[in-house]
Amino acid sequence: MTGPAPLYSPRRLDVATVERALGVWEAGFPRPLIDLSRLTRFDPFGLLLLILVGRRCREAGGRLRVLLPESARTRERLVASGLFRHLEGAYWTDAPVPEAPADPELSPVRVREEAEIRAVVDAIGEQLEARFPFGGAANRLLVGALIELLQNILHHAAPDGAGPDPFGLAALEEGREHLHLAIADKGIGLAASLGLNPRYRGLSTSQALEAVLVDGASRFEHPGRGGALRRIREAVVASSGRFYLRSGGGAFLQEDVEWSVGEVLPFPGVQISIILPRILFERGEES
Repeated sequence: MTGPAPLYSPRRLDVATVERALGVWEAGFPRPLIDLSRLTRFDPFGLLLLILVGRRCREAGGRLRVLLPESARTRERLVASGLFRHLEGAYWTDAPVPEAPADPELSPVRVREEAEIRAVVDAIGEQLEARFPFGGAANRLLVGALIELLQNILHHAAPDGAGPDPFGLAALEEGREHLHLAIADKGIGLAASLGLNPRYRGLSTSQALEAVLVDGASRFEHPGRGGALRRIREAVVASSGRFYLRSGGGAFLQEDVEWSVGEVLPFPGVQISIILPRILFERGEES
């Protein structure tokens, strides 16, 4: 007989705290209690993982049970982010969900088909150009990464079309000191995708992360295909940014010139956080 699931009521739900929250949520799967009553801050990475947890619960016949933030501002921003719209009714809340307009600053976009990628990328590119007309190099870096990562979801998260919908999402947030791009799915994961190439079959998750992100390994045999994740990681490092990727039970973190691979709670798919200094977008350096 198991005891009650643990509770965790974070003040922040972001790339630094979501791993602890995820452990609590997964312990209550498929009807976890998501206690957001004390929440005052959330970033796109934390939000996307929360949406993916909710979608997994829905597929398993469960639903999220959500204690809404006591802070009216946080509660309205959470609703405006589209969280409950993405859950499509598979949730319970302790109070009525208030109506709120979409939040253009943090509104996750779902991509179902390759034909949709261009519209998503163009919209974000226009937003960056309007906000940072002199940040050409940084704008191109984010737009280029977005194209590659959204294509990765469609090509790698469910390469055979079988299994649950990988439910790929992207979100961009502008902060005081940085811009934060998050891309996430709940597909087959990086190790399983890489293992479709016989050369890399049988690698552990940590080995697969290192092979892809450091060595540029790909599930494609053709040398001209693949390697996007390594290129993105290197571009982020060259721009003094932070790159974090979790997949399955492994995580890769790059800050400055140092990188490391570690273990995290297993969770389907690939979830990526890219944080770039805001000054890159404001000073107009070209490269």
